[in-house]
Amino acid sequence: MKRMIIFLGAVLSVFAQIGHSFSEEYHLIGAAEVYTLVNLHPDARQNLYSVNYLQAGLIPLCTKVRVDSVGSDRMIFTLTESGRQHTYFFHRSLRLPISAHLDRFFGKMCDKKKIETMSKVDQEGISQGRVIPGMTKEGVILAIGYPPEHATPSLEANAWRYWKNRFNTMLVHFVDGKVMRIQD
Repeated sequence: MKRMIIFLGAVLSVFAQIGHSFSEEYHLIGAAEVYTLVNLHPDARQNLYSVNYLQAGLIPLCTKVRVDSVGSDRMIFTLTESGRQHTYFFHRSLRLPISAHLDRFFGKMCDKKKIETMSKVDQEGISQGRVIPGMTKEGVILAIGYPPEHATPSLEANAWRYWKNRFNTMLVHFVDGKVMRIQD
Protein backbone atom coordinates (compact mmCIF):
# COMPACT_ATOMS: atom_id res chain seq x y z
CA MET A 1 0.00 0.00 0.00
CA LYS A 2 2.81 2.39 0.90
CA ARG A 3 4.49 1.74 -2.47
CA MET A 4 1.20 2.44 -4.26
CA ILE A 5 0.82 5.79 -2.49
CA ILE A 6 4.42 6.75 -3.34
CA PHE A 7 3.86 5.69 -6.96
CA LEU A 8 0.61 7.68 -7.26
CA GLY A 9 2.30 10.70 -5.66
CA ALA A 10 5.10 10.51 -8.21
CA VAL A 11 2.65 10.22 -11.10
CA LEU A 12 0.62 13.19 -9.86
CA SER A 13 3.81 15.22 -9.46
CA VAL A 14 4.80 14.54 -13.07
CA PHE A 15 1.33 15.53 -14.31
CA ALA A 16 1.44 18.73 -12.25
CA GLN A 17 4.80 19.65 -13.79
CA ILE A 18 3.73 19.03 -17.37
CA GLY A 19 0.10 20.05 -17.01
CA HIS A 20 0.64 23.15 -19.11
CA SER A 21 1.85 21.07 -22.02
CA PHE A 22 -1.52 19.44 -22.65
CA SER A 23 -2.56 20.89 -25.97
CA GLU A 24 -5.76 22.84 -26.38
CA GLU A 25 -7.60 22.79 -29.69
CA TYR A 26 -6.85 26.11 -31.37
CA HIS A 27 -7.35 26.77 -35.06
CA LEU A 28 -4.21 28.92 -35.50
CA ILE A 29 -1.68 26.35 -34.26
CA GLY A 30 0.70 25.78 -37.15
CA ALA A 31 -1.21 28.08 -39.55
CA ALA A 32 1.03 29.61 -42.22
CA GLU A 33 -0.30 33.18 -41.95
CA VAL A 34 -0.93 34.48 -38.42
CA TYR A 35 -0.62 38.11 -37.35
CA THR A 36 -0.95 40.15 -34.19
CA LEU A 37 -4.21 42.11 -34.35
CA VAL A 38 -3.20 44.65 -31.70
CA ASN A 39 0.09 45.91 -30.28
CA LEU A 40 1.41 43.51 -27.64
CA HIS A 41 3.58 44.57 -24.69
CA PRO A 42 5.89 41.76 -23.48
CA ASP A 43 8.02 42.06 -20.36
CA ALA A 44 11.83 41.76 -20.35
CA ARG A 45 11.59 37.93 -20.35
CA GLN A 46 9.37 37.99 -23.47
CA ASN A 47 6.29 37.01 -21.46
CA LEU A 48 2.78 38.32 -22.02
CA TYR A 49 -0.31 37.85 -19.90
CA SER A 50 -4.03 37.60 -20.61
CA VAL A 51 -4.61 40.43 -18.12
CA ASN A 52 -2.62 42.51 -20.62
CA TYR A 53 0.10 44.03 -18.43
CA LEU A 54 1.39 47.12 -20.20
CA GLN A 55 5.10 46.33 -20.09
CA ALA A 56 7.86 48.27 -21.86
CA GLY A 57 8.24 45.87 -24.81
CA LEU A 58 6.34 46.33 -28.06
CA ILE A 59 5.33 43.81 -30.69
CA PRO A 60 3.54 45.96 -33.29
CA LEU A 61 0.16 44.98 -34.64
CA CYS A 62 0.30 43.11 -37.93
CA THR A 63 3.52 41.35 -36.90
CA LYS A 64 3.67 37.89 -38.48
CA VAL A 65 3.89 35.09 -35.92
CA ARG A 66 3.74 31.30 -35.70
CA VAL A 67 1.52 29.80 -32.99
CA ASP A 68 3.58 26.89 -31.68
CA SER A 69 1.31 25.50 -28.97
CA VAL A 70 -1.64 26.33 -26.75
CA GLY A 71 -2.11 24.68 -23.38
CA SER A 72 -4.53 25.21 -20.55
CA ASP A 73 -2.37 27.89 -18.94
CA ARG A 74 -0.25 29.36 -21.77
CA MET A 75 0.36 29.81 -25.46
CA ILE A 76 3.81 29.73 -27.07
CA PHE A 77 4.33 31.74 -30.24
CA THR A 78 7.33 32.81 -32.31
CA LEU A 79 7.90 36.03 -34.21
CA THR A 80 8.45 34.88 -37.79
CA GLU A 81 11.03 37.53 -38.74
CA SER A 82 13.28 37.40 -35.67
CA GLY A 83 12.63 33.86 -34.47
CA ARG A 84 12.10 35.21 -30.94
CA GLN A 85 9.78 33.02 -28.91
CA HIS A 86 7.19 34.43 -26.50
CA THR A 87 5.00 32.88 -23.81
CA TYR A 88 1.46 34.20 -23.35
CA PHE A 89 0.13 33.18 -19.92
CA PHE A 90 -3.58 32.81 -19.23
CA HIS A 91 -4.62 34.36 -15.91
CA ARG A 92 -7.25 32.64 -13.77
CA SER A 93 -9.52 35.70 -14.25
CA LEU A 94 -9.94 34.89 -17.97
CA ARG A 95 -13.68 34.86 -18.69
CA LEU A 96 -13.77 34.05 -22.41
CA PRO A 97 -12.84 30.60 -23.66
CA ILE A 98 -9.12 30.49 -24.48
CA SER A 99 -9.69 30.35 -28.25
CA ALA A 100 -12.11 33.32 -28.21
CA HIS A 101 -9.68 35.32 -26.08
CA LEU A 102 -6.74 34.59 -28.39
CA ASP A 103 -8.81 35.46 -31.48
CA ARG A 104 -8.98 39.05 -30.19
CA PHE A 105 -5.16 39.27 -30.32
CA PHE A 106 -4.17 36.95 -33.20
CA GLY A 107 -5.68 36.26 -36.62
CA LYS A 108 -5.04 35.16 -40.19
CA MET A 109 -5.33 38.69 -41.59
CA CYS A 110 -4.36 42.13 -40.32
CA ASP A 111 -5.66 45.19 -42.16
CA LYS A 112 -2.86 47.75 -41.85
CA LYS A 113 -4.59 50.04 -44.36
CA LYS A 114 -7.45 50.48 -41.89
CA ILE A 115 -5.07 52.38 -39.60
CA GLU A 116 -4.31 54.84 -42.40
CA THR A 117 -7.99 55.86 -42.40
CA MET A 118 -7.98 56.61 -38.67
CA SER A 119 -7.34 60.03 -37.11
CA LYS A 120 -3.78 61.32 -36.70
CA VAL A 121 -3.99 60.97 -32.91
CA ASP A 122 -5.11 57.32 -33.26
CA GLN A 123 -2.27 56.66 -35.70
CA GLU A 124 0.26 58.26 -33.35
CA GLY A 125 -0.92 56.28 -30.32
CA ILE A 126 -0.94 53.03 -32.28
CA SER A 127 2.57 53.57 -33.66
CA GLN A 128 3.89 54.38 -30.16
CA GLY A 129 1.90 51.64 -28.43
CA ARG A 130 0.37 54.01 -25.90
CA VAL A 131 -2.84 55.90 -25.10
CA ILE A 132 -3.11 59.58 -26.05
CA PRO A 133 -6.02 61.91 -25.22
CA GLY A 134 -8.37 62.17 -28.19
CA MET A 135 -7.92 58.55 -29.32
CA THR A 136 -11.02 56.51 -30.11
CA LYS A 137 -11.86 53.27 -28.30
CA GLU A 138 -10.83 51.34 -31.41
CA GLY A 139 -7.52 53.21 -31.49
CA VAL A 140 -6.86 52.39 -27.83
CA ILE A 141 -7.53 48.68 -28.46
CA LEU A 142 -5.12 48.64 -31.39
CA ALA A 143 -2.49 50.61 -29.41
CA ILE A 144 -2.50 48.67 -26.12
CA GLY A 145 -4.91 45.76 -26.57
CA TYR A 146 -8.16 44.89 -24.84
CA PRO A 147 -8.64 45.72 -21.17
CA PRO A 148 -8.82 42.66 -18.91
CA GLU A 149 -12.37 41.28 -18.91
CA HIS A 150 -12.65 41.05 -15.14
CA ALA A 151 -11.69 44.73 -14.69
CA THR A 152 -13.68 46.08 -17.66
CA PRO A 153 -16.54 43.66 -18.38
CA SER A 154 -18.00 45.86 -21.15
CA LEU A 155 -16.27 47.83 -23.87
CA GLU A 156 -19.32 50.12 -23.77
CA ALA A 157 -18.10 51.46 -20.41
CA ASN A 158 -16.70 54.99 -20.26
CA ALA A 159 -13.71 53.90 -18.17
CA TRP A 160 -11.38 51.01 -18.99
CA ARG A 161 -8.93 49.64 -16.42
CA TYR A 162 -5.59 48.27 -17.55
CA TRP A 163 -2.80 46.77 -15.44
CA LYS A 164 0.61 48.34 -15.94
CA ASN A 165 2.08 45.48 -13.90
CA ARG A 166 0.95 43.21 -11.05
CA PHE A 167 0.50 46.14 -8.66
CA ASN A 168 -0.35 49.28 -10.64
CA THR A 169 -3.31 50.09 -12.83
CA MET A 170 -4.21 52.77 -15.31
CA LEU A 171 -7.74 54.01 -15.94
CA VAL A 172 -8.62 55.34 -19.39
CA HIS A 173 -11.64 57.68 -19.28
CA PHE A 174 -13.74 58.20 -22.42
CA VAL A 175 -16.25 60.94 -23.26
CA ASP A 176 -18.27 60.46 -26.44
CA GLY A 177 -16.06 57.50 -27.38
CA LYS A 178 -12.76 59.41 -27.19
CA VAL A 179 -10.05 59.42 -24.53
CA MET A 180 -10.60 62.41 -22.28
CA ARG A 181 -8.18 61.53 -19.50
CA ILE A 182 -5.66 58.87 -18.44
CA GLN A 183 -5.50 58.25 -14.70
CA ASP A 184 -2.38 56.48 -13.36
